[in-house]
Amino acid sequence: MSDSTKNRASSLMARLTASLPTADAPLEALFDAPCPDPPQAPPPYGGGAPYQTGQIPSSLRGREVWRLVAALSGLEEVPARRLTEFGCLWLDARPAFEPDRLLGSGVFRLNYPAYGPVQFYQADPARVVFEDDQLLVYDKESGRPAQGVPHDAFNNALAALERRAGLTLRLPHRLDAPTSGLMLLAKDRETAGRLGRAFQNGRIVKRYLALGQAPGPAWDEKCSTAFIAKEAARYEARAQGPGLAARTDLTVLARRAEGTLFLAEPRTGRTHQIRLHLAFEGWPIAGDRFYGGEPAARLMLRASGLAFRHPGDGRLVALGGPWAEGEPRLD
Repeated sequence: MSDSTKNRASSLMARLTASLPTADAPLEALFDAPCPDPPQAPPPYGGGAPYQTGQIPSSLRGREVWRLVAALSGLEEVPARRLTEFGCLWLDARPAFEPDRLLGSGVFRLNYPAYGPVQFYQADPARVVFEDDQLLVYDKESGRPAQGVPHDAFNNALAALERRAGLTLRLPHRLDAPTSGLMLLAKDRETAGRLGRAFQNGRIVKRYLALGQAPGPAWDEKCSTAFIAKEAARYEARAQGPGLAARTDLTVLARRAEGTLFLAEPRTGRTHQIRLHLAFEGWPIAGDRFYGGEPAARLMLRASGLAFRHPGDGRLVALGGPWAEGEPRLD
């Protein structure tokens, strides 16, 4: 390990531990508790598969959308309307929120929520870490989707923040539902386009904290370049491909008996990239049941740092971190 690498890791760890209650606080304290789901409720249908799909019956074409939901679920009109408004019905691969919309021909998919159409999630104003006329940065909880899922268009960070702001927001990047941390949103289409290009061109720096098992790897700093591919319904990391090229810079920040703390900086934006790269290197993230992580209360992965040039005036915005002296570098 070079002296510069040692100094960098030492500086980052010093800044990180300064935010903990005590110097010997457990590493798990860096990862907040997951957002709780509401109490389980009886499913809003008669059981069976979690979704139904098929062609819209010719007998229902020209009738209201809620009638299709009622026919499929066995529900009366009012609960069928609630499922529709909740975003559970998709027509031709797009959600259909309007119960009185008239049906045509095409393909439907009705996705049943596990706990019914319960509207329980609202954005926490205390988790808004930056906001101006163009941008909003939210510290998303673990366990909440960044945007709507096929069975629920209400209980996600994007929809909750739109309700709070009273306007349409755009999300130029994503966080997995179990990943917590900083999520950047744009308040208008032009700003979203500029941010999207900045992400594509690597002009936005993202930092993640990840907790793996002890004692940690022999290396202190490594660039993981395994290709990311999708095989059936799962993603895989492959040394030589085929797949999409990916790069994650990894640094060991701390080694303790309870686990190893990594700093991960993705240089590309592939699905599950950090999770796959750490698992590929032999150090899966705690709580990552898909990729071999040890059991934990949540996925121990947090988007802790975000740095970018403001799309309006070009000033440097650096949030979270940890950042060492002279960082971040965006040029």
